[in-house]
Amino acid sequence: MQQINYNGQLLDRNVPLFSSEHFLKSTSNRLIERMKLSAVQDAIIESHYFALMSAMRVFRYEIPMSFTYEFFQAEVQRLIDCMPGQPFYFLSFEVFQNASSTIEFLITAEDVSQNHIEISYIDEVALYTDFLASSKAYSMSELHTNQLVELAKGFLSDHPFGDCLLLNEKKELLRATKGDIILRFRDELKLPSQTCGVLNSTFRLSVIDKLKQLSDYTPSETELSPFDIQRADEFIIYDVFGGVQGVKRYKKTTFDHSFAQTLQGLI
Repeated sequence: MQQINYNGQLLDRNVPLFSSEHFLKSTSNRLIERMKLSAVQDAIIESHYFALMSAMRVFRYEIPMSFTYEFFQAEVQRLIDCMPGQPFYFLSFEVFQNASSTIEFLITAEDVSQNHIEISYIDEVALYTDFLASSKAYSMSELHTNQLVELAKGFLSDHPFGDCLLLNEKKELLRATKGDIILRFRDELKLPSQTCGVLNSTFRLSVIDKLKQLSDYTPSETELSPFDIQRADEFIIYDVFGGVQGVKRYKKTTFDHSFAQTLQGLI
């Protein structure tokens, strides 16, 4: 019998030990689509499906013949049918390779609806400069930022900041650990561009499309430096699960929150 020592406990190696969350965090080659759906028939679910298939091709995953759109839709529906009725469902669809290189998937329902009722606020943010992301990484996968986010969370545990900002090797703003970022300069909304190495998720693209429909604001994707933060009127962090979070301060610069409520209504 093969034994392992886990936190001082001697256990049989074949005993189930880790939760699905623990296992997936230790799995580096996973692809994730995070979704906010009002119903499985939403047109946006098709965008998530094709984004996942595209990422699997880029990373040379062998796509099982069963991974059709109808299969994707049916499996999401099966999970939703087990849940209480809600205005929106927040789901993670994760695809990964097991030890035998066989493709497996996990769909997780997240109870984060409270984050989309009220805007939350972050007292202060700081730059995370210990390690930098690559601007040349694949823009359709979280693989290139997951480890960096975990390292940055370690930085946060030692410092009194509400969040920290990740940079690429050119010292351009990439994202915060809690989500993507928007800087507002009067009626201009600026977001990090895809050339910076930002994750070009289905959710992010849908937010940009909705911003373009606003008559009072002009959105654009561009390269943003840390110095741009100090010139901005408003600083927002947004995420499909975390909702909208307004930043109150960066160094000596403080921000207002006039656009945050508008964005909350969009996502």
